[in-house]
Amino acid sequence: MNAIFTVVFIFSAVILAFVSPDLVLSAMTKGSEKAVTLSIGLISIYSIWSGLLKVAEDSGIINKLNKLLSPIINRLFKNADDETKKYVALNVGANMLGIGGVATPSGIKATTLLCDKGNFDGACLLFVLASTSLQIIPTTVVSLRQNFGSTSPFDIFLPSLITTVLSTSVGVFACFLFKKRGNKK
Repeated sequence: MNAIFTVVFIFSAVILAFVSPDLVLSAMTKGSEKAVTLSIGLISIYSIWSGLLKVAEDSGIINKLNKLLSPIINRLFKNADDETKKYVALNVGANMLGIGGVATPSGIKATTLLCDKGNFDGACLLFVLASTSLQIIPTTVVSLRQNFGSTSPFDIFLPSLITTVLSTSVGVFACFLFKKRGNKK
């Protein structure tokens, strides 16, 4: 993939150099400025949420989240042990808050635990849950919209909620459908 992006970048720069040579440096400078601005914005968002997540873990809120989500997680991950379910709950909870970057480490840990115990169906289901990412509060997208000057960054709340509920439902249904189909063979 890096090779493809490199080829596209070089090709675009060469074409731009022939078409409008004075814009090459200007375009690269503006692009890098935007990349740095975006990176700083995302780092600040993730730093805040990572810190809050650590406070939540130390204060026992994560255990309460685990208990709150346990009926759903116990139903979806029947064969998983308590430690794995804790990481699944943390992953799902962070994704529900729209902080997928913070959810990733717990998702990796839960997937590792599931695979170590041979629960590959559970690992696939967790992958689908993390990918479809049921979001109650799309914090990352709202923050990006706010950073780029949106007058109403929360306008995406309802459409985001509807689409993530639908995508998660379809994904979970597909997992169970393929699991049943695989068990019949």
